[in-house]
Amino acid sequence: MASLRGSMGSLWARSQSEPSRTPPRSARTARSGNGQPAIEGEEPEKKEKPLQNPRNEAINFAYVRLVNPETGTLDPPAPLSSILLRVQRKTQYLELVTEKPEPIVKIIDTKLRYTRSKAKREQQQLNRAPEEKELQLTWGVAVGDLQFKLKKAREDLLDGNRVTLIFAPKKGQQVPAPPDQQTMIEEAVRLLEDVGRERKERAAQKHMIALFLDSLRPRKQTHELEWAYSGDEPWEGLKAVEMALRKGARVEVTFLTPPPPKKVKDGQEAPTDPQAVEPNEVKKRLEETIAGLTKLGNEWKLRDARKTAVVLYLEGIRTT
Repeated sequence: MASLRGSMGSLWARSQSEPSRTPPRSARTARSGNGQPAIEGEEPEKKEKPLQNPRNEAINFAYVRLVNPETGTLDPPAPLSSILLRVQRKTQYLELVTEKPEPIVKIIDTKLRYTRSKAKREQQQLNRAPEEKELQLTWGVAVGDLQFKLKKAREDLLDGNRVTLIFAPKKGQQVPAPPDQQTMIEEAVRLLEDVGRERKERAAQKHMIALFLDSLRPRKQTHELEWAYSGDEPWEGLKAVEMALRKGARVEVTFLTPPPPKKVKDGQEAPTDPQAVEPNEVKKRLEETIAGLTKLGNEWKLRDARKTAVVLYLEGIRTT
């Protein structure tokens, strides 16, 4: 071991005394992003990838080919300026899809993209597996206090999660007799029988017993509803909320309220906003919608009223 330490020490000393065979960074020839030698001591320039493809007037091509919105095929080359005239700026934008072998652009419908993205998120939400929650209880808890201790388990089951209840002794605490343990376990099952059921056999180890509960309700869902300017729904996405409540799920609903019309200042005419809605109309429609939803579910948490949204917490009324 001593000889090994000695050889390592001499190697370290020699590496410090001998000049480095590798030239320092400042002495190397660096190249900038354009291929020219960079100034000594400076890092080469790095080309950062743009956050998004060029849009509208930022597209730096005089002539482009458009992906036809109806057929999906490429139209013949046309001036960019003429294609921009076809874009409805409030709901669409023109995006450069690719530059090679030729510049190709596409008209993007922001509303359609948002709707598709929203539908995808909602489907992922429905396909998600239940979360696993765990709650530990001691054998010393009084039967009368058990309901309070199980409040967290009840909330998790109402959200559609799985719950594992573990009964274990506390240090220095006397372990109850098996019949008393059984009484406490059965009482816990009884207190939660309206929201959960045992999904497999109980597990026992020394003085510990575990219960495994499945929720009787679907997973909790979250939905964002936008003001419907047309169609048969007062709020876009309302039917999905109603369906979730009919299945007995908990739902967190965010109503995104439209902006109010701009006020006239100093006699000047305010610009027209097609998305603006009178506050009284928004209030009326919101109240009517909530009245309908509360027939399908109860509010289990206070509403959250914000400047541009109202959040509602509903729990579907189970009929079975």
